[in-house]
Amino acid sequence: MKKVIYKAVLLAFLAGFSGRAIAQEIQIEGIKFVHPIIEKWVTEYGKEHPEARFVVKIVPEKESRFSGLSVIAGPVSEAEVNGRDKVVYTGRYALIPVSNRNNSLIEKAGKGLKKKELKNLLFERDVLDDEAYEDDGKEKYAATVYSRSGQAATTLTLAEYFDRAPEHIRGKKIIGDEIYLLNALQKDESGIAFNTLNYVYDLKTRQLKSPLTILPLNLKSEQREALQSGNIDKAISLLETAKIETIPVGKFGIVIPEEQAGNAEVLRFANWILEQGQQYIHEYGFLSLDSRTLSTQKRELNSEASLTFVK
Repeated sequence: MKKVIYKAVLLAFLAGFSGRAIAQEIQIEGIKFVHPIIEKWVTEYGKEHPEARFVVKIVPEKESRFSGLSVIAGPVSEAEVNGRDKVVYTGRYALIPVSNRNNSLIEKAGKGLKKKELKNLLFERDVLDDEAYEDDGKEKYAATVYSRSGQAATTLTLAEYFDRAPEHIRGKKIIGDEIYLLNALQKDESGIAFNTLNYVYDLKTRQLKSPLTILPLNLKSEQREALQSGNIDKAISLLETAKIETIPVGKFGIVIPEEQAGNAEVLRFANWILEQGQQYIHEYGFLSLDSRTLSTQKRELNSEASLTFVK
């Protein structure tokens, strides 16, 4: 069997030449914050398909387009997908605003920050936005903002949610994985950052990591109680049942390029994630797809699969 290793987040394997099933290999090169759930899916899929061989590897996020399958975890760009590629969303992630519990901003925020106040705190002022120059341009709140580089998936999601360009995010840019944002907050009590639930909470104890605290947000009392409980499962339940305007939520999934549309194993694996893999979403700190999106993904993927399997 001629083996082709694609430089992508999720790589497909070649089918056999004789019509017999040949041991198959999928190499995974993943964005690190999404990696745990991808690895779980690979492990569980492998139990049901022991003939498949998997290699798991983490590589930095890249900007160029690849010929194999790729994982997306932010707004889809032309570099990742073209009009003939198939995007399969498999889950969601929330970006929750956190700081060191000793941050003086916590007391100043009082009843909680509104979306507009968070926007002014996070982003440089827009000279074309008159609304941003209320109160003679005085800053109501101040903090050191920590974020990833402008092309990181979480940064793109954050900027798009607040309708600003990623390069306008204030503060300090952290090189490397999102976990380093938390390291910065441990050292800098004045710092704030938006980070994913699976990093902000300990997935074993299901509790908020020390010395972190969630920034006070302007919420209904029951919503505030759910977040202040410090429990990830209560946070997930809240974010899946209510839209919180101060907490961005993004989708993640895989892109099946046009040249891989006929690969039956790729479609089987993607379909397995939507059908069987969803049971592991919460355990790993992610949100399920809303019912409409999940139904749409299954229908479109099964339509693609029927064209592949029926000869």
